[in-house]
Amino acid sequence: MGLWVTKQLRDISDIVYVGQIESFKHVATTDDWIEIGAGVSVDRAYAELVKVYPEFEETHQRFASLPIRNAGTLGGNVANGSPIGDSMPGLIALNARVVLQSVDGLREMALENLYIAYQKKDMRDNEFVAAIHVPTRAGQRAKLQFRAYKLSKRFDSDISAVYAAFSFIAAGDASREPRLCFGGMAATPKRAAHAEAILADAQWHEATAQAAMIALGKDISRSSTCARAATTASIPPRVCCIASG
Repeated sequence: MGLWVTKQLRDISDIVYVGQIESFKHVATTDDWIEIGAGVSVDRAYAELVKVYPEFEETHQRFASLPIRNAGTLGGNVANGSPIGDSMPGLIALNARVVLQSVDGLREMALENLYIAYQKKDMRDNEFVAAIHVPTRAGQRAKLQFRAYKLSKRFDSDISAVYAAFSFIAAGDASREPRLCFGGMAATPKRAAHAEAILADAQWHEATAQAAMIALGKDISRSSTCARAATTASIPPRVCCIASG
């Protein structure tokens, strides 16, 4: 919102601060889900996630800066829906769900389905993000393999140039239910459907990995990356191509 004022010269008018609503600040872990209220700080949310997914530790340390991690919320990052937001690719790779609330009650959807276009979300006028549900590693997911990577110019206090997150369930030497999600490569956080199709139920060896990397070229192209960057940052596309390359 600060950038809306300083860069776009927008008049924000009245602001309602919801940061002290106690019902939004809960964290509950069951056998199946980690439920994180929309008002839980980024720092606390990742501290809880790391207990189940230690692979998130680097993201926890590199998300914005310490003051922002304590003041900002995971729900706010999800609701903002920036294509370069740090939380969405990792949560989508884990098949997280978002809970929306309105005067009509609650509805829940896969987090990836919340984002339908650049800064456009599948939310009704009177809806807000109430919570995020992240699956645990129970049952079949006990063998889930997960990795998350952030590329940026600085270690922390910096937006992602690219954020990539990958998960699959190891079934012997085969990969089940692969989910590959990227931030910063399209107008929304984007799953790599072609690469996922190569990996699904495939034997895990070098040839499979090489085929999946080739398939990524169908999922994410340099031109689409440049177009997204030019739209969001107003930078000439030829500069974006150099930066993203």
